[in-house]
Amino acid sequence: MVLLLVGAIVVVVGLVVFWIEPLGVLGVLERLTPNIVYRVRTKLPLVALSFDDGPHPEFTPQVLEILKQHDAKATFFLIGERALRYPEVVARIRAEGHEIGNHYFKNGATLGHSDEEFLGNLEKTERAIGAGEKLAVGSETEPIGRSAFPGKKLFRAPGGVAWPRQIRLARERGYTCVLGCAYPHDPMRPPVWYIRWLIEKNLAPGTIVILHDGIANPKRSIAALPQILAAGREKGLRFVSIGELMGTR
Repeated sequence: MVLLLVGAIVVVVGLVVFWIEPLGVLGVLERLTPNIVYRVRTKLPLVALSFDDGPHPEFTPQVLEILKQHDAKATFFLIGERALRYPEVVARIRAEGHEIGNHYFKNGATLGHSDEEFLGNLEKTERAIGAGEKLAVGSETEPIGRSAFPGKKLFRAPGGVAWPRQIRLARERGYTCVLGCAYPHDPMRPPVWYIRWLIEKNLAPGTIVILHDGIANPKRSIAALPQILAAGREKGLRFVSIGELMGTR
């Protein structure tokens, strides 16, 4: 009976942490997984905005337009096979001054992949991103898949999950592995009010926000985005890419 009660308490606490994401638990995560960046400790009024699973020919341009209207920058973690399919969208992301990160070649778990497969998917994504970047008008030729900020080469595992050895392999290839601390689980299609609430309550200097532009229906996230940007501005915060935020450390 006691074990059942303890188990129930653990489940409840886990669900509360999952849906509320209190910033107070970040210290525990950072100690348990020191090779993953969840936030940047800075006193500057900057937060980083990121979008996963693109590029998407319909939704990514909508996100770019909203960012332009609010003078905000972001990091787009792109899936390699989609970058190959829509190189013109990759080019627009780069041309408008946003950062591009590696989100693996296919939108699926890395856990069943060998080390060779894992590195191969990273490399294929680098090449796919590089092909799109070369189309960007006025963009400089940079190491493929690299941030616009020196020394920053970013990787986010699909689904946010990878084996420790895969994180190590990515780091050996020069990547910084990044998650975030304001993630409203938008692939699960929560209501717009929850997306706004979760992110806005966690907006503080150094926060990294995770949203999606490449899922099947990101309309709720897109609808919430202008209000999120406005809320950050009211707090005196500026939205930048992850690379720029990391450069303040």
